[in-house]
Amino acid sequence: MARTKTSPKRAFSFDAMPSRRLTPGAPVAGHDPKAALRDRKLIITSLTEALMDGDAQAFKEILAAHLDVMQKESFYQEAGLSRRTLYRMLGPSGNPTLENIARVVKAIAKAAAA
Repeated sequence: MARTKTSPKRAFSFDAMPSRRLTPGAPVAGHDPKAALRDRKLIITSLTEALMDGDAQAFKEILAAHLDVMQKESFYQEAGLSRRTLYRMLGPSGNPTLENIARVVKAIAKAAAA
């Protein structure tokens, strides 16, 4: 079978990309990517969907991202978990118990309702 000719590999360069300019006077809206992670109702919905899908890894990632933008010390107290337990739950080999998951979800839901 004959070899097909392929195009040569091209090195990627940001300098080769065309630049774009904003229209003068166009409004630019600020964007805070952490705002959604502070929204506890959205977090509860996302955690519930992850549990319903059976996706434990997504649950841990959503919870870890939420805790990165929140005050962790008050969350430990609200959830009734130690800091070590929470981080062990969220670790790569973490396998949280149903009781700990319930405590976490209850603490987030309680804060969302307030």
